[in-house]
Amino acid sequence: MSRFGFLIAFVCLFSGTPVATYGQFSEQDRTRLIGGIETLEKNFDAAKLPAVGAAKENLLQSIAEVEKYLQGSTDADNRAAWLNFLALQPITEAIESSAADSVVMLEARELRDRLIGMESGFELPAIRNLRSAALKLSQSISLNSDKGKRVVASLAALSKLIKELKGTPSTQQFAQIGFLIGTISSTGQGDELVREFREVFGKPNVAVLVGKPLLQKAVEREITREEPVRQTILGTRIVGTATMTGQVSANLMPSENTAKIEIGFKADFDSDNTGYKGPVRVLTTGKGKIDLVRTLDIDSSGFRLSGDKTDVELKTTIDAICHKMEMVRKLAWKAARRQKPEADCIAKQRLEKQVSQQFEDEARNLNLASGSGFLDEGGTALQRLSLTPPTHSWSSSENMLTLDSLFRADHQLGSVDPRPVIDAPFDAAIQIHESAIENACATVLAGRTLNEKKLDDLLGKIGRGNEPGDDKQAAEDEEPFEIVFSQLRPIVFESRDQVLRVGVRGRRFTKGSRVLQKALEVTAAYKPTKTADGTVVLKRDGKVKVDFGGKKLSISEAGMKPVIEKSFGKVFPDVILDRAIKIADDAKMESLRGMELRTHLVRADNGWLTIAIR
Repeated sequence: MSRFGFLIAFVCLFSGTPVATYGQFSEQDRTRLIGGIETLEKNFDAAKLPAVGAAKENLLQSIAEVEKYLQGSTDADNRAAWLNFLALQPITEAIESSAADSVVMLEARELRDRLIGMESGFELPAIRNLRSAALKLSQSISLNSDKGKRVVASLAALSKLIKELKGTPSTQQFAQIGFLIGTISSTGQGDELVREFREVFGKPNVAVLVGKPLLQKAVEREITREEPVRQTILGTRIVGTATMTGQVSANLMPSENTAKIEIGFKADFDSDNTGYKGPVRVLTTGKGKIDLVRTLDIDSSGFRLSGDKTDVELKTTIDAICHKMEMVRKLAWKAARRQKPEADCIAKQRLEKQVSQQFEDEARNLNLASGSGFLDEGGTALQRLSLTPPTHSWSSSENMLTLDSLFRADHQLGSVDPRPVIDAPFDAAIQIHESAIENACATVLAGRTLNEKKLDDLLGKIGRGNEPGDDKQAAEDEEPFEIVFSQLRPIVFESRDQVLRVGVRGRRFTKGSRVLQKALEVTAAYKPTKTADGTVVLKRDGKVKVDFGGKKLSISEAGMKPVIEKSFGKVFPDVILDRAIKIADDAKMESLRGMELRTHLVRADNGWLTIAIR
């Protein structure tokens, strides 16, 4: 997977009829937000900023809790390895020796950055608490360093942005608004204003849609089941064989607050039995029909089955009664005819109960067993990366199952616009708004220094092969680059006017012994392009672009530009989405095993990237 592929797959840790239509940013929204900003400006009190001393004590307490946890939960070697990695001594000494707050802030930031990644253990509560305490300490020192002047400036800048905002915010405007709201949120005095912004910018920013044909292919199947019969009815022990042959069906039902799937089972029933009562044997056959329906309700709390329709028709025939004496046979026939209605009723009730239980067990396994592992793994990854799990909203129409998600932390924003309608047929689709990528990358990458290897590890890349070329080029390629990401908008992800623009923004770039100490933006533009076989791919439009904000470069700095272009030329491949998505051969849903799906629709519009497969 390319590093850009990560951007699309990342939010998927989290998977017809559109959500309700909302207006764009309105004058009413503008008036409301500006009023909230002005209220906070009047009431802001620099003396009530988070206390630095309390934040230091909180961090020292978190360090003690980590050390206590390691002491009681792991062996000496692993504990030593963890403590060596955490490197807690510098920040502890800086706090206890009353070092300058600038030194403590730097150590706190570096500690927090060390604890964001995919390493096993970063999801532990003690580690997450330490990471949070380090962030709060660095924030409190930063806020108090100028006695709240930065907060006042942030409110003024936010007011100016909102006054100038027209319609849908640009990607840059959204990032700036989010950055300023994050600053205000950290003061502890802007809760009401943050809440108002989150309500205005509160639309879902990720959607996963599954079309009815794919759902039916996954669920629908023929079932033939042969089981032994071992039961006693009215004192007669019955032994035999029963066979059910039928079809499981799935249909979507319109629902706004939950997703509803009607799962049905229609089958023919045949049995061939022998009843034993004393010395008499009764040979019987049975035929029947089963019509069973349950509704699978899906919402943010999980999966539930509802409904109790189980219609069973059962007709049994006494084929023969066996005994060596004719008199006994006549008496047995008479008794059998008298008891048959009651015996048939009991048999029907038992069949209804048995079929219902078997069906509900299989339906529950169909959902929970196949999804829980993925959800557990996704939740762990989010914890390791200091990301907040998304909130989910399920819905369904007659043709589509939809999961809308809002991916943001407590101080972050969602979309102001609804996702676009997909007006072409598809099996499955994902829609990602720019805000989802911005929220994730601002948390994970903003201000961090990462070399090429760490970036590869963080984004899930397992290395790449050497590129062809002479020895000099190969030696140069072996030198990893290092980038210091920008605090604001470290990742560029713009999905507008049928062009997807992706890239990175940094404030320093290093390659070997060469250093560029300047703000830079490295981007690539991609356009949806249909190939000969009908697959739609994202094809890079031109070369990777390197921009230094229009600033004039020295000769040595200008010489770094082709180096940067070459380094990121491998990061942003010529074509994306050109490979088929193959479902694993050992997937739990047997009907989908080995299936290949290809992208047949890609749209980049109004901040949303839509990818549909079929």
